[in-house]
Amino acid sequence: MKFPNFNSLMRMLQAKHGAKLKNYVVQQGIRLIEIDGCPIDFRFHMHKNSKNRWSVVGIGAKKAGRGSVTTHIKNGGSLMTPEQALSRAFGSKSREVLERAKEASIAMSEAIENHHPHLLGEIGFDIGIDDNERIWMFEANSKPGRSIFSHPSLRVEGRSSVEHIFDHSMYLSGFHRGNDS
Repeated sequence: MKFPNFNSLMRMLQAKHGAKLKNYVVQQGIRLIEIDGCPIDFRFHMHKNSKNRWSVVGIGAKKAGRGSVTTHIKNGGSLMTPEQALSRAFGSKSREVLERAKEASIAMSEAIENHHPHLLGEIGFDIGIDDNERIWMFEANSKPGRSIFSHPSLRVEGRSSVEHIFDHSMYLSGFHRGNDS
């Protein structure tokens, strides 16, 4: 449903739900970059490394199926590399946009970790980028799926993801890979 402004949305919800109107999350519409008229979003797979710092381990670009608003592969979506998607959307600026998105993902990982009571070593972000190069985070998962690593161009990143889990576990246990101490 689309509304011209927030007050129109609230009037409709209050008319429908009255005093029971609670616990709604409302998100503004975001016009994502598109390929062939289909929206694109990104999965940023983040890990803590052997130095206990966040790093971007893998990025998959997910293209929605024709006529779908979601990029889920099960709903007809397809997976590609971020370079493929961003170069079609931004041309020569694609590398700069990707670097800014990586920096934003690291900053978001640090912010979530700083405000979360439990130990985190892995986060999956669903991120959108609009035509104005603005970066939007839709969802953060502490136990992200690994489906992006099924893409032939992301298999190396899939192995790196497993290595990061191992390296961070070693860090947490006080052992350091390649260190005799």
